[in-house]
Amino acid sequence: MRRSYWSSFLAAAPAVAIVFVCSVLPLTWMVAVVAANPAVRHEFSLTAFRTGLLARTLGYNAAAAMIATAMGLPAAFVLGRGRGLLARVLWIALPAALLLPSLSYAYGWAQLVRIIRPSLRPLGILFRPNGPADTLRCCWSLGTWLWAVPAVLIGASLRRMDIGLQQQAVLDGALRRITLRQLVGPIIASMAIVTILATQEFAVYEPTGISVVATEVRMVFDTGSLSSADNSIAGPVAGGTGLRASDQPARAAAAVATAAPLLAITVLLAVVATWGATRMGAAESLAIGDWPAVLDVSPWTVAATLFLLLLNIGLPVAALLASLRVGLSPQRIWGEFGPQVQGAMFVAGEAAAVALVAALFAAARWVPGMLAVSGASFLVGGQLLAIALIRIYNRPGLAWAYDMSAVPVACYVGRFGWLAVAAGLATWSRPWRQLREMAALDGATAMGAARGVIWPLAWPTLLAAALMVGALSLTEVPATVLLMPQNPQVLTPTLMTWVHMARYDPMIEASLLMMAAVFLPALGAVVLASMGMRMARRLYARPVATASAG
Repeated sequence: MRRSYWSSFLAAAPAVAIVFVCSVLPLTWMVAVVAANPAVRHEFSLTAFRTGLLARTLGYNAAAAMIATAMGLPAAFVLGRGRGLLARVLWIALPAALLLPSLSYAYGWAQLVRIIRPSLRPLGILFRPNGPADTLRCCWSLGTWLWAVPAVLIGASLRRMDIGLQQQAVLDGALRRITLRQLVGPIIASMAIVTILATQEFAVYEPTGISVVATEVRMVFDTGSLSSADNSIAGPVAGGTGLRASDQPARAAAAVATAAPLLAITVLLAVVATWGATRMGAAESLAIGDWPAVLDVSPWTVAATLFLLLLNIGLPVAALLASLRVGLSPQRIWGEFGPQVQGAMFVAGEAAAVALVAALFAAARWVPGMLAVSGASFLVGGQLLAIALIRIYNRPGLAWAYDMSAVPVACYVGRFGWLAVAAGLATWSRPWRQLREMAALDGATAMGAARGVIWPLAWPTLLAAALMVGALSLTEVPATVLLMPQNPQVLTPTLMTWVHMARYDPMIEASLLMMAAVFLPALGAVVLASMGMRMARRLYARPVATASAG
């Protein structure tokens, strides 16, 4: 009995320790700040300024969510009802494209606006900083960056729909109405998720001086006050001014207070997203079989999807290339920016390794609450996580962590580690439990079952989650900007300084390099995830036979 207890404890300990350090500690600090500072609690009451700020934030990012969902619908039908090579390529390309750096992506759209602005001026369309047209450009940039979220979520729901019900709807002439009714939940979930993700991004809004909650949080922590005529959002990023200053505790508390109203809305949006995601089709298993030809996606939908793919991915990249005033030389670009990219890849690799450990040991022994806690640390956003970890580790005796890559790695795992924890949780569904039960009957401990049965079968899913954490860490902007300077140096803070320049060749070259650097781990993560899904489908189809073979 004692051996079984310690085996069970050791199987869960590494995953629990990672979640505690990367998620529980910063969340606890935020709660302590609110509890210990009456001024912070007072900020929960909305003033006229904070009401306007919250309304702008939700309005702009809800517009981005509507754009993303409208664009994602055609691709969703190709993913859910498409056949052949195109559907398979889209299942890989869309999630991988989502991991492209938002900062570089938005700069591509800004370059396109610069190119076409003379043609739009006679029509009265003026892209003045912080003006209506420029605000719409920011919403458009976010929508076209995040359109893969509704495409994948709604496409997965279409894959899981009851084929019999769909065929009956065809016979009744009500296929569109029935399909739309079944997709209401995923569509609502998609809009909620995109809104949450968009509200956490400030790199798109900051260069043009648009005031939203994310930009104000950065301003408060970085400069000590909200934006104003003398404290412009569009000014160059100071890069963590005051990280060693004596007023850092007050700035950190004020940043939490600035974000507090939006955090409450984010929790509500997360509940809505969870509700919508639970209504992803009527099939009870992943192995639902094929669908008849009458349910195939239409050629017009395929054409629209290809057009949107070229528009949303090809056009910003083409605008970056067209804006270059010097010849494109990969060797020269790598020689100039290679050290910073290597530093970013090193830190992202460390985050991926930590995430892999969390995924492996969450698959070995599940502890209830890990996904909820890691999900909560994701919802608070990269800026607040970075601020919390700065306050925790910026003290005597912890310089070894504060001045090295330990704090950024903890921040990235706290931000994206829920993916690794969710991958571990996926191995506790019904067919996997049958494998564990059969291993236990043969005398295997929790760790023995994980080593001998679960890890050899689930490794593609677990490794895909770790690679996804690494790829997202490579392109994370809000947390990285606040954590600068870092050791080793990374490229994102430099890009955030250059993004304020209208046309700057180093910014364009570094953006193209970052896009290329993140695409390979993103592609690898998506390919491994598809391998894991195929394994899951085989387990759902033949759980007993697979368990016997194991």
